[in-house]
Amino acid sequence: MAATSEPKTVAENYFACMRASDISVVDLFHEDAELRGLGFRKQGKEQIREFYTGVIAGARPSPSPASPILAEGDHVFAEVYIALAEAPSVHAIDVFHVEAGRIRSLTYFTADYPSE
Repeated sequence: MAATSEPKTVAENYFACMRASDISVVDLFHEDAELRGLGFRKQGKEQIREFYTGVIAGARPSPSPASPILAEGDHVFAEVYIALAEAPSVHAIDVFHVEAGRIRSLTYFTADYPSE
């Protein structure tokens, strides 16, 4: 997927890759990007690639919007429901920091209950 300088489009491309189980989602990240959530931190593209390779193969997450994606400067906020292959779906908030058309950091927060 081609890089774009629009942070909201970068986030939309991220979600499209995840819905397609497309490992090229990693190409949307900077080389030294950071992924944070559920008490873990992945630093750099190689760790992020390892993470998404496992997640896509196992859980096959498929996010759908719970509300409109909001962009403010280089930050994007998305409320999503994430359907999982063999588990209840998850209600999450994803916070993207986008620089030069690539994800510098992605932090996600999940609710403590499954979505309905």
